[in-house]
Amino acid sequence: MARLRTLRSPLSILDTRTGKALAPVASEQDRKRRLDKTRGSARQRGYDRDWEKLRDVVVIERGCRCEACGIIVVLRKREATVTTPVAEVDHIESITDRPDLRLERSNLRVLCKPCHSGRTARDQGFARG
Repeated sequence: MARLRTLRSPLSILDTRTGKALAPVASEQDRKRRLDKTRGSARQRGYDRDWEKLRDVVVIERGCRCEACGIIVVLRKREATVTTPVAEVDHIESITDRPDLRLERSNLRVLCKPCHSGRTARDQGFARG
């Protein structure tokens, strides 16, 4: 008996008038992979030593709490646990849209990893629904 190794969904975008498939729907992972190939490294995108220093200061100034859900966050991945995720400092206005606000404290917010991932997915169009 042959084993089923992978199963790809046959879902497509449907034309509501004709009911015919227009194009296959790309998975969110495929879309993210394509985005990752086209963007530069973290340093090229503006996350340099100045950013790292400011990031730590902002997290501490704001009480090591996620500004979205209020959970306590930690600065480093090695300090994280199941109940205390890593702090991520998010740009309210993205660096690509407003590079002049890259190191502006008023343009930053502290989020936990889950809140930041969800926010980024929504902003970049990867979120469902």
